[in-house]
Amino acid sequence: MKFKKRHRKFSTEKTHPLFIIYLKNKRMKLDRRNHPEFKNIEHINIPIPERIELNNGIETFIINAGTQDVVKIDITFNAGGWYQEKPIIATVVNEMLIEGTKEYTSQQIAEKLDFYGAFIHAQPTKDFGNVTLYTLKKYLPETILILEDIIKNPVFPEHELNTYLNKRKQQFQVELEKVSNVARREFNEQLFGKSHPYGVKTKIEDYNCVSQKDIVQFHKTHYQSNKCKILLSGKIDKTVLALLEKHFGNEDWGFNATVESAQFDIPHPVKMETYIEKKDVSQSAIRLGKILIKNGHPDFHKLNIVNTILGGYFGSRLMKTIREEKGYTYGINSVLVSLKNAGFLVILSEVGADVAKKAIQEILNEVKKLREEKVSVEELDLVRNYMLGDLLRSFDGPFEISSSFKNIIDFGLEINYFNEAIDAIKNITPEEIIELANKYLHEDTLIRTIAGKYN
Repeated sequence: MKFKKRHRKFSTEKTHPLFIIYLKNKRMKLDRRNHPEFKNIEHINIPIPERIELNNGIETFIINAGTQDVVKIDITFNAGGWYQEKPIIATVVNEMLIEGTKEYTSQQIAEKLDFYGAFIHAQPTKDFGNVTLYTLKKYLPETILILEDIIKNPVFPEHELNTYLNKRKQQFQVELEKVSNVARREFNEQLFGKSHPYGVKTKIEDYNCVSQKDIVQFHKTHYQSNKCKILLSGKIDKTVLALLEKHFGNEDWGFNATVESAQFDIPHPVKMETYIEKKDVSQSAIRLGKILIKNGHPDFHKLNIVNTILGGYFGSRLMKTIREEKGYTYGINSVLVSLKNAGFLVILSEVGADVAKKAIQEILNEVKKLREEKVSVEELDLVRNYMLGDLLRSFDGPFEISSSFKNIIDFGLEINYFNEAIDAIKNITPEEIIELANKYLHEDTLIRTIAGKYN
């Protein structure tokens, strides 16, 4: 008997998707010898937040974007470390808002948020106390009630406070063993001085000096309707705005105490180099930097481009020299930091403990090179494309847009801030880069902090 040869027809219905991609690639005969064509970013569409005022005068910004029925509410208070009279009070108050109210315990708050699939995040900074709600739009009537309660009616229960302080104290002791944290603390003090809010170092004893009375008073004084701004993002409509008005805008809330923002002078650095020895470490943390301009200054956008060339992205000069050529570190960055009342440059890395001195010298060499040698057209074009691409990604979605605009709103900057940044990126010249580097980045003006070994 002869058997007929059966040909089974190939079907992709139940075939692994990676195998299908492989077959398609085989049929297409892809030419992998040529890279995809580079395309310049010609235009970035930047949505402008709508500005309104609630009935009680709270300045509110709205970013109505996205396709998902989600809402994010950012409420920012003038309640950061700048305003505290005792160390760590601002941080304790902000982080303990969700630890119990007149209506709910901390456990009940957590259970309710979990039930609605919502999340509340508190984040204290040097300048601000931030509280953020992420929620599905359909549950906003329930979740905004919780947000209102924790902001207006926290009770800071004694047992929760003691638990919080003990936990933070233990974490603090662990953090002090890390050379990166030691270097950060010393660098900030070296930069701003011991008495400045941006330079003061937290001590372990500070956790023993916090009382319930202190934090209740700070909350009364700083978490008020006349000391906050609101940023709404997501699917925003009349229903969302009505709920916001009902819970936060109908009347003044808080004690409306008048608090003048203190002013602090930044002293000249006492010494240019600080070394904190840490034995038995394999890496040393290094920081170099200086007081500089902050965002809002006419030179800031172009100086940010200079900084990006130096150490602001993975292909930067510092990464190529310190990481790729010398092998001193896994990573190195330079950052222009803008706070509300000051700005500074910081170059930071963790390097092999036996090459800390060499690494610092190489960093200084790169800063000097930036002042003396003109940037090539090829390198500048690469940085332009990177920075424009980074900006493009920062506006991909409603929450990304709100995160991008948050500092602009908090610092009271012009709403066309990003258009000015784009203009600077597209039009800066190699001559301007040398001019700015010489104006702001002379290597002899950089203070240096080393934690670990310094060989």
